[in-house]
Amino acid sequence: MKFSTSQRVKKSQAAFLATVVMGSLLAVSVPASNAAVTVTTGQACNSKATVATAKNGKTVACKSGKWTEYKKAKLVFGAASAALAPKEEFAVYAVPKRLGYFAAENLDVSVVPTGGSIDAANLVSIGRIDIAGADLGSSLTAIEKGGNLKVIGGLVINFPWKMAVDPTSAIKKPADLVGKKVGIVSTGSGSFPFAKAWLTGHGLKTTDVEYISLGGSIGPAQLALNEKRVDALAYYTSAYALEEYAGTKYNYLPTPAALLPVKSLSWVVNTDDFNKNYEVYERFLRAAFKGLIYSSTNVKSATTLGYTELPVTRAGAPIASVLGLGMASLKTWLESATPLTGTPGTWKNLGVISQPDWVVNQAYAAAAGSIVTAVSRANFYDERVLARANTFDRKAIIAAANRAPK
Repeated sequence: MKFSTSQRVKKSQAAFLATVVMGSLLAVSVPASNAAVTVTTGQACNSKATVATAKNGKTVACKSGKWTEYKKAKLVFGAASAALAPKEEFAVYAVPKRLGYFAAENLDVSVVPTGGSIDAANLVSIGRIDIAGADLGSSLTAIEKGGNLKVIGGLVINFPWKMAVDPTSAIKKPADLVGKKVGIVSTGSGSFPFAKAWLTGHGLKTTDVEYISLGGSIGPAQLALNEKRVDALAYYTSAYALEEYAGTKYNYLPTPAALLPVKSLSWVVNTDDFNKNYEVYERFLRAAFKGLIYSSTNVKSATTLGYTELPVTRAGAPIASVLGLGMASLKTWLESATPLTGTPGTWKNLGVISQPDWVVNQAYAAAAGSIVTAVSRANFYDERVLARANTFDRKAIIAAANRAPK
């Protein structure tokens, strides 16, 4: 792993042995904005304004008293799975890419798959990718081990993992899994710590089962379950949705109550790169949040855009033949990544991770045996870009989504 030589990170690394710094959450308030008003690049701007849309469609910022376009930049986004699918890579990458949200920020963004959350966090740490949506527990693990990482916001806010068995299986309760085989995505995926924390949450040992890596695609995993090469699956809800759409039935074993408040995918960045130019990440998140709003308003359009931008996800099949399947997966994923209350137009503070959220996730990582000491939120969580990233005209995004076929 690459270690930062900055004084700030040296202090952060020393904080591994400290307990969590408890404190009140400072609310992230959206700053004053002319985002709903079209302005002219170079035009004088009010010092209280921050972000607006220029007549050419570009996002502009108020700098030195003038509306100014952002400089061009490139970013590589890492998806937390070995295979691209209708989930975050559709909502926060393909949709912003196809609809010009990244272009409006003068960003050239590409996406690469990774082996899972643990791998994604490690790749960010060594600078191989710029930003990833990695499981927060996995990110805390990487940080504790010295990873050069910073968390800048949350992505998946509703716990998305489930332990599933075939309805005909003799496994009916958690204790029935003792001595059995559990299928996980990989040891580099968030499904691995989930499976271990799930066992711990039910009073079992993490060594009570054998873990079998099956890959990120649900098809081979389901085949392994059918052929009884594994007795249960520890996978993501959007993956199960693909099989359920095709008629597969699952019996979901109960999730321990302690895991229900746990967040999952969070935005992680390389500490040094973020500190050098945090504005670039603000621009990425703003486009990604627009993608979330659009996708939640019109799942059909978002799925179509995803399949168009990432044709590998349909394996040569026409979009029409896989559209329903993709919509089922994306809809399930969006339910894990968006507030349970309100509507897209009212989701003003996307991405906030509170102190209680952080503490819950630390307990989750500890239950999985992934971390030993507390990781300080004060040192490793940086929300300075969230308010400005949330500054955009939601009505325009929703209107555009409603104009597309549903």
